[in-house]
Amino acid sequence: MQNFAKPNLLYRFLVVISFVGISACASQPPQARPVGPSESSFSNPGTLPTETTSRTSEYLLDIGTTVAFLDSCISDSGLVGPCHCAAELLAYDVDSSDLAALEDRMGAFNEFPVELAGLLVQCRGVERPPVWSSATKENYLAACAQNSERLLDLCRCSASRAADVIPEERLPEFLEADDLRPSMVDLINTCL
Repeated sequence: MQNFAKPNLLYRFLVVISFVGISACASQPPQARPVGPSESSFSNPGTLPTETTSRTSEYLLDIGTTVAFLDSCISDSGLVGPCHCAAELLAYDVDSSDLAALEDRMGAFNEFPVELAGLLVQCRGVERPPVWSSATKENYLAACAQNSERLLDLCRCSASRAADVIPEERLPEFLEADDLRPSMVDLINTCL
């Protein structure tokens, strides 16, 4: 009779353990999981809709980051051609926050980070970009002077620095953008 009681006890024990395990799993709240790129986050009413940013430019880096990077790179080095080349290479390898960190390190410590130094070596000997066309320069001067004869001379002076730090094909983006560093005022201040 004792041999018969041991398997019966074992079955009861397994039933109790199974019941406890099922109860414990059923009482846990559902775990949050990240929404995949192909899934819509709107199916869960507890989440905010995903942000969709529309690209305002065909370029990977926004105009503010590009101009800030070129300004920092060219500052006191005279490496206009290699800096433009490095900016083009960086546009395909890093995102804006990485580039902003490089720019901050250059501005704060006045040194070229190792990553940028490698790109500048790779771009060694690259000529400065072509001079702005007369139409581009006139667009810059018109936006800068805003029909003020007093500002016209300062704007003419600042045009050479602007041509160094603003790629010609991106001047319309620069003129439309707000809160840039360097801004139009910063470029004019280089002539004071």
